[in-house]
Amino acid sequence: MNIPLKIGQREKKFLIAGGIIVFLIFAYQFGVWYKNFRVSSKEYIESRQITLQKQLNKILQKAKIKDNREAADAELKELEKGLVSGDTPPVAAAEIQRNLKVMAMSLGIDIKSEKALNPVDSGLYLSIPVEIGFTGPTAKLKDMLYKIKTSPLLLTVPKIKSRVVNVNNPADIYTTLTVGGLIKKPQQAEGDKKGI
Repeated sequence: MNIPLKIGQREKKFLIAGGIIVFLIFAYQFGVWYKNFRVSSKEYIESRQITLQKQLNKILQKAKIKDNREAADAELKELEKGLVSGDTPPVAAAEIQRNLKVMAMSLGIDIKSEKALNPVDSGLYLSIPVEIGFTGPTAKLKDMLYKIKTSPLLLTVPKIKSRVVNVNNPADIYTTLTVGGLIKKPQQAEGDKKGI
């Protein structure tokens, strides 16, 4: 049996008010959810942007490091042109002595003594020291030091000893110079030849 339900005016108002309240509750819940969704989405996007920026900075820094390394390698290659060409310490010492004789002759200096000293380990390279002795005025010593400094070879003067030859006439001094040049260590030079 179907019994028609009669809803009175008062019940209709309660049903409409209840429906509105249920709608408002759903609308409020949806609004809260949507607001939380937007906040969490914004936070997620910001965190992704920060992560991407960090990764981009690493990539840019990697490129900068690569550029710096390439520049340093090019500078090292340029500097290595000043290495003494001998593969072994005795050959390198002979080349340094020959260069020093040429410099001295161009200045009118007569080298009285020369001696190859023991090589010194300088990390990646060997320093090949050579000792020369000559007599002359201080002006010639200054010119010789300048020639050594401006030489195409990377030469250093780690030690200078001078003494007056004649105390009564101190115009000339006897000078002993220790001059060092660099070569690659033999095992490193072999590795470079093999392309390692």
